[in-house]
Amino acid sequence: MPRVVPGSSIAVSYSSRGASMPAWMVQHVAAVAMVDGIDLDASTRFAMWMASLTCSPETPSLPIRSVWSSAESTDSKRVSRLIDATIHNQPGAPPLIVIMVPGNCSAKDLARTLQPGQTFKSNRRFAIGLSGASLRGGRPHLVQLGQFRRFAEEWDLSLAIDLSGRFDPTWEAEAAIARLGDRLAVLRLPVSAPSRAAVGRDRVACRALHAAIDRAGSLDVALSTVRSVPFPVTPRAAGRSAGRAAHYVAVRAALHSQALRDGITRYEGTPTIRGF
Repeated sequence: MPRVVPGSSIAVSYSSRGASMPAWMVQHVAAVAMVDGIDLDASTRFAMWMASLTCSPETPSLPIRSVWSSAESTDSKRVSRLIDATIHNQPGAPPLIVIMVPGNCSAKDLARTLQPGQTFKSNRRFAIGLSGASLRGGRPHLVQLGQFRRFAEEWDLSLAIDLSGRFDPTWEAEAAIARLGDRLAVLRLPVSAPSRAAVGRDRVACRALHAAIDRAGSLDVALSTVRSVPFPVTPRAAGRSAGRAAHYVAVRAALHSQALRDGITRYEGTPTIRGF
């Protein structure tokens, strides 16, 4: 199927985060939203069980672009089977494995929490996942993000941010995205965030989206439901909401591409270093 943002390094996925749906139903919602793939949440036992309820291998489906798991369960048999099955079903496009670190995890605790010498031996793509609980306002947090980035560079990892839950509304979105740089691979947002009418935390998440798109690197934007699916929100309604959010991402990415072609930045109106 055509990409949501044609000719761009930006992809849009539908996330199973917060949706009480089996994986096969997530596929149907993503098809209604006309997105590029699936962002699969396996960070809890219930989410792992739902993620294992997939379609038959013969059924056409969207690729799983990322799989999120907690640091404690990454090596569990259930998560390992899920990842192995995903890689077997789509050998040409293996998913990014996002390992969620605890909200109180400091940069110094990363090596002890993730045990990179054992976890990252396989030829798989890994990312460090930061939940909303770990995002705070202020300069110390920005310094910490810089340390996370250096750790990711040392072990050739990516970084992912989950803004679908609650987080500190004073979080400095633009500065944080700049600190993570080209290591940021996945940005997970609620479907209510990509909107001109976004307010509160949704507005902060939308600012993070704008800052991430304005970089020159690739990015996966994962859209999660705001309310549980299939109850009280029906799968079709959830798909339409995700489709509207994906359209916003596509329009924003198109504006950024046009700005680069015109040799100006979107907000400052000054020549860019990549302008032509």
